[in-house]
Amino acid sequence: MSPDLAEHDHCRYCGDSVPSDQAYCSLDCYHRHQAILRKERMKEVFWTVAAFAGVVVILALGILF
Repeated sequence: MSPDLAEHDHCRYCGDSVPSDQAYCSLDCYHRHQAILRKERMKEVFWTVAAFAGVVVILALGILF
């Protein structure tokens, strides 16, 4: 039988145990996770713009030829 554990959650970046009212164990983990999220967001924006540009090029070529 497992002992009773206090209410806790896990850090969103490193997975360490934190109180249930916190999302990160330290400011360092918070900043690192925000950097990862920002990088992922930039990738999504890049691929969205690239896809839109591809559609525009295909439509332009279809009109020209």
